[in-house]
Amino acid sequence: MFSPVNRFPTVAAASSLRLPLTSAAGFVLLYVLLDWISYVHPMRGLNITPWNPQAALAVALLMWRPGSWWLVAATLAGTEVLVRGLPPSWAVHVVPTALLTLGYWVGAAAMRRWLGPVPHIATRKAFLIFLVISAGTAALTASLHIGALAMIDSASMRDRLLAGVLRAWIGDAVSLIVVLPVLFIMRSWERRAATAAMLRTLESWLVIGAAVAAAFAVFGQATEDQFKFFYLLFVPVVWSAARFGTLGAAWCAALVQVLLIVAVQSTQYRPLTVFELHMLLAALAATGLLLGTTVDEREEAQRALRASLHLAAAGDMAAALAHELNQPLTALSTYAHACQLLVRQQRGEGEHRGVDAIADPLADVTGKLVNEASRASNVVKRLRDFFRTRSTELQPVDVPMLIEEVIRSQSTQARALHVVLEGRCDEQLPRVWLDQVQIEVVLRNLVSNAMDAVAQHGAQPASVSVEARLRDGHLVVAVRDSGPGISAAMLPHLFESRPSTKPGGMGIGLAICRTIIEAHGGRLWAEVGAGGRFFFSIPSSTASPHE
Repeated sequence: MFSPVNRFPTVAAASSLRLPLTSAAGFVLLYVLLDWISYVHPMRGLNITPWNPQAALAVALLMWRPGSWWLVAATLAGTEVLVRGLPPSWAVHVVPTALLTLGYWVGAAAMRRWLGPVPHIATRKAFLIFLVISAGTAALTASLHIGALAMIDSASMRDRLLAGVLRAWIGDAVSLIVVLPVLFIMRSWERRAATAAMLRTLESWLVIGAAVAAAFAVFGQATEDQFKFFYLLFVPVVWSAARFGTLGAAWCAALVQVLLIVAVQSTQYRPLTVFELHMLLAALAATGLLLGTTVDEREEAQRALRASLHLAAAGDMAAALAHELNQPLTALSTYAHACQLLVRQQRGEGEHRGVDAIADPLADVTGKLVNEASRASNVVKRLRDFFRTRSTELQPVDVPMLIEEVIRSQSTQARALHVVLEGRCDEQLPRVWLDQVQIEVVLRNLVSNAMDAVAQHGAQPASVSVEARLRDGHLVVAVRDSGPGISAAMLPHLFESRPSTKPGGMGIGLAICRTIIEAHGGRLWAEVGAGGRFFFSIPSSTASPHE
């Protein structure tokens, strides 16, 4: 018979950031590689290309590490030598590079200010802000860059000034609109997991196949006819956006961009043709992202409506239960206190009659009875208040102690089901402001579900683990088990209120848990794969260090 593991070990805190030297080297190598790949059909004398994916990389780095402007400037200067050839004078080399870095820094600051440090373009408002900032950043960098060149060599630039600004603007705008959303996804570990889940579906691979087929159909035509068939590339992007939302739109637009670059690299194109194709690509990416955000907003509104309807009924039920259970729980606590008083009295009167062997265990049991009755009353009251007003009583909570208490309370069930139950937590985890009773309800529900899944599956060894760590400014708690896991078909409806498959279950546990986490400004989700994997995150910006 297995017993739950009641120890609560700690693990070393894992930083999500690599060493600065490694990050710097990776940025430089990737920037040079992207610049080399995209250096096709440069505008004569200006080294302006129709597509500059490295611009998005520079903006992304400055968003997440604003102090790295010097690295961006040095890398820009280095690529002018390694990829594009050394300019005729140091002024032509240094001044435009400095102004280009300034333009990227301003764009990154605007993105960080209006979209946050790890943006998620999931609403039409966020998309509009992203589009305006991207276009504005591209216009600023183009004006600064070409303007600097014009001031240095005004004679040769007079006839090409407007054309140079337009080409540079389109080149950077395409990069920011197409590449930046992918970098935002890669920056967020949650959206990386969502991408992996998307790629495990058959439909995502059908979309990829459709994109490749459409690219062959378009770029297999004569150059002058390709514009007539370019609309075919909208089909996979629209399909991906309609099915997977913003996530699918961003990745499919990036795939089309790669296919376009392959076509340009492998075939002789006139520079003007490449420029026009990238203008069409910018329109395609913007259309896909707009459709994706619309789909995401609609799905979120539908989910919120379903949840509100079910939770309204749950709120009525909670209020009724609170009314009916309040008096019995109060009476139960009163009777337990009376038992404790009787035990003390009998212990005092029966010193010579050998009653201590009975009195001590009885006092311990009645003490636990009082504690559990008080906890049950508090849980019912807090849930009733939550369903009525969505209120939370935030207080700084020691997360390791909270998880340890949940594991202790579930230890009896774990022993009965022969499940090994354990917890792990990052060292130096700060206190986090949250409603302790409500988060305990969430954790108890997730742990209980995990143990039931393991027991029903008959997995050996049967284990459930609870882990907590800080990641990207959030407290992230994971509940994992060795059960059968979540299938891709179950995932879309997992958190909806529906008939329960558990004996005596009401089918609203996960829906309530998600509502509680969202009331804390967080998110609750599950991942597809072997073994159950549930996660929730709560912003830790209000966290305070251990006192």
